[in-house]
Amino acid sequence: MARRRSMYARRRKINYGRILLLVLVLAAIVVLVSFLFRKNDYMAVIDEALDSGTAEITGTVSHVSDVDITVYSNEGIRYANQHEDIKKLDSFDGTISNDSEKTERVRMLFESLLKLNQTSGTEDLPLTDDGYYWIDADFSVGEKSLFGGNDVYNFDLYYDIESKVVYVKEKYYSEFSKKNNKQKLIGYQADDEFIKTIEELTK
Repeated sequence: MARRRSMYARRRKINYGRILLLVLVLAAIVVLVSFLFRKNDYMAVIDEALDSGTAEITGTVSHVSDVDITVYSNEGIRYANQHEDIKKLDSFDGTISNDSEKTERVRMLFESLLKLNQTSGTEDLPLTDDGYYWIDADFSVGEKSLFGGNDVYNFDLYYDIESKVVYVKEKYYSEFSKKNNKQKLIGYQADDEFIKTIEELTK
């Protein structure tokens, strides 16, 4: 007589180790793909610089009546920042102990910028009666940047004194990249913290 088959089939053991390994591999692929296709968003690069253990911050605070982000070329030499009626108000240098208060304000300015609400984009900033405050800041960090391959980030920030709107470039490129000529400026509405900090810097 043939042996009856068991009423209950043998349960298969689930290999949780293989499932976990598969999940980890898929997660790694997603992270790698997102890294490779990550856009060099200007605000994201500011965030990266602030999180990179900034060694020192140097730069200038100026008042300008017109903003021009075009990169020019003359006999192979590139130059930028051809703003109108530039009046240098102050400078700051993280290597000088007396400038520590000013460089800390600059850091606070960029940190508060990350919290602002975006308003709109523009290809050109109009002339205004009050003009703009222009913060030109170099953030020197210990580790190499993911964008551009060097350890110095150069940021330009434009503050419309009349409308209290802050403008930065849409994408981050090296200071003399001609790609700057093909991008927009993005506006962010300044809050009380930002206004207070920039007014302290421009006294």
